Amino acid sequence: MERCPNCRARWEGGETCRRCGMDLAPLLAVERAVECLIARAVGELAAGEMQTAVHTLGKARDLTAAPLIGHLRGFVHSLREGPRGSDQPSDSSGEPRSG
Repeated sequence: MERCPNCRARWEGGETCRRCGMDLAPLLAVERAVECLIARAVGELAAGEMQTAVHTLGKARDLTAAPLIGHLRGFVHSLREGPRGSDQPSDSSGEPRSG
């Protein structure tokens, strides 16, 4: 988080916005959960557990639309397709671009 979603003040690392006093703890907890899910998915990919990684990335995507999640899903898709499908670029959702 770089800014308070309520008043757009710069976030200075606390659990409360310095300007408007909004409680940021729930949002910070979601960010931490997403980071853990992404790290778990990368570990699952390294272990060759692609289906489990896809499921874990789906959980992360339910929490946020971070581009990294889409890129990782695209990577998994390219691994599933093999060499002949690897030349298809993917969009940020991880699905191959059409056309």
